[in-house]
Amino acid sequence: MDRDVIELSAHHALCVHGFRGMGYSEGFVASLAGIVARLRDEPGIRVRVRVGSDAVCRACPSLSVGGCMRYGQSVVRQDARVAHVLGVGSGDEMAWDDLRARVRGNVAPGDLSDLCGGCPWLPHGVCAEGIAELREGKPLRGGPDV
Repeated sequence: MDRDVIELSAHHALCVHGFRGMGYSEGFVASLAGIVARLRDEPGIRVRVRVGSDAVCRACPSLSVGGCMRYGQSVVRQDARVAHVLGVGSGDEMAWDDLRARVRGNVAPGDLSDLCGGCPWLPHGVCAEGIAELREGKPLRGGPDV
């Protein structure tokens, strides 16, 4: 994959705002922290929207050749819902700050219960907090202590 383009699933365009250092494994957390840091530090970096597995998924212990073993097709359906709300399609490429602006303009914290229903991270409240911060114009945090 081109180092200058980050593949990011539609739903992960929401998740990165709530990332606070939690994850499925140490390797997953370290990888996601690196991706979020790049998005935070390089707002003009190109992202390629995906409906399905992406750069975040590559470090997940649940990823298999056939897709996500933990969530199966439900995560693909979630990506499709989020992509629709953001007005993007799988394969669309744009600057991260443009995709972030779409999230800011189209997703409110209260929308997450419908868009992300069943996600184990939703009850922690960090995603709603991250989307609220985005809508307030605050920068992407990038981890638990940022």
